[in-house]
Amino acid sequence: MEVLILWTLGMWGVQLLLEWVVYRLQGRRMTWLQSILPCLTLLGGAVVIMISMDMDSWNGIGYALLGFTLGTSGLLTLITVAITALVLRRRGRN
Repeated sequence: MEVLILWTLGMWGVQLLLEWVVYRLQGRRMTWLQSILPCLTLLGGAVVIMISMDMDSWNGIGYALLGFTLGTSGLLTLITVAITALVLRRRGRN
């Protein structure tokens, strides 16, 4: 179980790093791209879970857990981006 938590936190860290790079490349502005990337990750996690439902072996459970961690990290990133956008908007930045 600790591996799943570490894997989720690791993917969340990588996604936040990617969001920060996009933020810096776009001139320190929040754009629609920062909201789309976590949604795609969340959707990818759901797709992996749906694919794992068709597997009848123990591998299906592993893929379901991978999809769960992928979806969870996407959701955490989406929440973080939403909070960041709210804070930047309250400070007067775009």
